[in-house]
Amino acid sequence: MKYMEFFRPPSKEKGIKGAIGAESEAVIAAALIQAGYTVLAPNGYMHRYDLVIEDANGQFWRIQCKTAWLSSDQKTLKFQGCSTLQKGQKGRMTTRRNHYQGEVDYFAVYSPDTRKVYLLPISDVGNTENCLRLVPTGNNQEKNVRYAANYEL
Repeated sequence: MKYMEFFRPPSKEKGIKGAIGAESEAVIAAALIQAGYTVLAPNGYMHRYDLVIEDANGQFWRIQCKTAWLSSDQKTLKFQGCSTLQKGQKGRMTTRRNHYQGEVDYFAVYSPDTRKVYLLPISDVGNTENCLRLVPTGNNQEKNVRYAANYEL
């Protein structure tokens, strides 16, 4: 019996949003450190950002971490540009979307499918579902197309 067999991690439970987000945040933090940034994590969960990075000029930037998923046609990565809060009220559910404008400076997006991290300024992120293109469009459209390669960390 190998020594490390005693220390196997528990099996991953698929579909648990918090676990998926925690994994993405850890991968993103490691990628930012490898890229040379100083990475800070806020204390507590009352912040709209997940991480803070310090650049070479000593400036700090607030980072919102997201997980991207491969589209069914495998041509784009999709991620949310907002957080969603659902509440039950008198037998019906209400959904509220909270946008990040003015509260974060960048989105750091991790794709488990490509195993890459993408860093997008908030100005390039929409308020709902966002797409990063992996391949050129079929009709050669370029306007408003965000290619994943342009944001790769």
